[in-house]
Amino acid sequence: MKLRHIFTALAAAALTLVGCQEELKVLDEVQVSQSLVAIPVEGGQVEVTVNANDAWEITGAPEWLTVSPAAGTAGETVVTFSAGEAAETREAVFYINVGEVQQVMNALQMAEKVETPLSTCAEVNNNGVDGKVYRVKGTVTSIANTQYGNWYLQDDTGTVYIYGTLYNGATQQFTKLGLEVGDIVTVEGPRKNYNGTIELVDVTVLSIEKSLLKLEKIISTPLPLEGGVATALLSVKAGEFSVEIPEDAAWLTAGEPTDVAGLTCVELTAAPNEGGARSTTVTFKTTVDGKDYIAPAEISQLGAIKAVTVADFLAAAEGTALYELTGIVKNLKNTTYGNFDLVDATGSVYVYGLTGNDTVGSNDKSFANLGINEGDVITIVGTRASYSGTAQVGGTAYLKEHVVAASVATIAEFLAQPKGTWCKLTGTLANLKSDVYGNFDLVDETASVYVYGLTTSFVAKNDKSFANLGLKEGDVVTLVGKRDAYNDQDQVGGPAYYISHVAGTTGDDNTGDDNTGDDNTGDDNTGSEVTGDYASNVAFGTVSSAYVDGVATVNGVENVATLKLGTSKLYGEGTITLPAGTTEVTYYAVAWKNNPSKLEFSVGGSVVGTQEIAANDGATSNSPYTITVADTDKYTFTLASALEAETVVTIKTVETGFRAILFGVQAK
Repeated sequence: MKLRHIFTALAAAALTLVGCQEELKVLDEVQVSQSLVAIPVEGGQVEVTVNANDAWEITGAPEWLTVSPAAGTAGETVVTFSAGEAAETREAVFYINVGEVQQVMNALQMAEKVETPLSTCAEVNNNGVDGKVYRVKGTVTSIANTQYGNWYLQDDTGTVYIYGTLYNGATQQFTKLGLEVGDIVTVEGPRKNYNGTIELVDVTVLSIEKSLLKLEKIISTPLPLEGGVATALLSVKAGEFSVEIPEDAAWLTAGEPTDVAGLTCVELTAAPNEGGARSTTVTFKTTVDGKDYIAPAEISQLGAIKAVTVADFLAAAEGTALYELTGIVKNLKNTTYGNFDLVDATGSVYVYGLTGNDTVGSNDKSFANLGINEGDVITIVGTRASYSGTAQVGGTAYLKEHVVAASVATIAEFLAQPKGTWCKLTGTLANLKSDVYGNFDLVDETASVYVYGLTTSFVAKNDKSFANLGLKEGDVVTLVGKRDAYNDQDQVGGPAYYISHVAGTTGDDNTGDDNTGDDNTGDDNTGSEVTGDYASNVAFGTVSSAYVDGVATVNGVENVATLKLGTSKLYGEGTITLPAGTTEVTYYAVAWKNNPSKLEFSVGGSVVGTQEIAANDGATSNSPYTITVADTDKYTFTLASALEAETVVTIKTVETGFRAILFGVQAK
């Protein structure tokens, strides 16, 4: 990359980049007391403590090295490595495996001192061989983890990632080395390719040359959209000081250095930004006797936020530019960090974390306090990123607006809301009138409502995407819609949008006995010849998914008139009409085979009682039924006083099984 040399000057001081570094991966699955097994030339043994969180196994060990034990279980195990006398230098790379995780180990038996040649970062990255030990020399540019010693080393050819740094052969002792950003270090360790990242693993530090330059502090970054000044304060111990800004960052300029309380002060001025967010790495440098000591610093500036569709976002290039997206929350996978799919009419994109704070540099776990649920419509701001080649919203996306917060409701609760209220509803699809626009009835145990259009995403008008959902009558659908009405008919205003569905079941659900178009309303079977305990002296009627044209043989008594409620997919609702003067009602009721149910009784919309009923082996298939009942299947409810007038009682199946059969209903 070309650089613009801004100025040179003399100054004094040194040291490290102070800032918030991203913590990179840590090998939690397995830890070792040392990763180098060095056997004397005359032979001997070395003990290494292995601490694993699961079963482990050593693979790839050379024949000349004896390992005991070569496998173990979770916990701490002392492994002994031994070898006989060596006639020549022997070295090898092997592994401790825990699941899919590997700890790289090196075995060495040195017959004579052979010094590893010095390689460049480019040679390690581009032409290196996994498992081979390399020696590199460069500058510490940033430190990611101070427990294990994960950091970046840079030379004139590039940068290599150091994953693990040993101190006297031991791990997790990095702080004892005193390494700081800007130090010039020589290290040696084996190369590893970890998911495309080239690393030197568990390196040994051969030399440290303390830096003559230290970035003490940077003030006011990120810079605002309208432009501004970031101030860098540095200690420079000696040498010729300079600032280098990449040539492609013409929006940033550096002023002449000044002395502030013994520190070198540099002002970095950003021009107004008319595009997306941007950043660059400024390199502060001091040179002594031809040797460069550097302190890099990232300078960023906020950018304009561009509102785009999901499709446009997916087509954008990865980078720091900020985009505003509006869509439906689906497939909520993590409620702590806020990981989910955001869907609009043009497509779907994965959001890798959402916060409520537009100033944080990492996820602050504030998503849990935002009140966002699946089905809500939100507007977010984030950057175009990717993981393993799949596009995602990255850059610690933040919530800009909670456009639609849809509360979960039953259909009855939904109908009680004022117009314009958004709710999340679940019910059974019935009476499908348009398989293009998605017009149908949605039914649950509390009520039924007409859905005026259903789409796959949040759109202003119906995009006919219902046809792609494969929904059919009997499917249980979850959707989000707005309370509305048309010509005094209550409805879910259009279009509602789809969240999920469960396909309707098939089997002995009396398919075909729904009597579509003929609900036998008013058919009370008064012509039945059955008398006695199983006869009914009240009129049966139907409201929805209820049938009065069936008969049963009960305890050997044939042609018993029945009121059947529900199907395998739908709760049922029927009525009985009680004459004036009624003070008590007795009835038999059984639930469907293997499916106990519950009945709810109401008058004028007010619930007056409930009754749990047992499953009955004879309640199956289609009418005529053959049912055996006991006294426990007979129920009685007593009224507080005699009815003053003829009264219609509505009976529903609720909560548990969909289906039930009533007979022998007698008003007294």
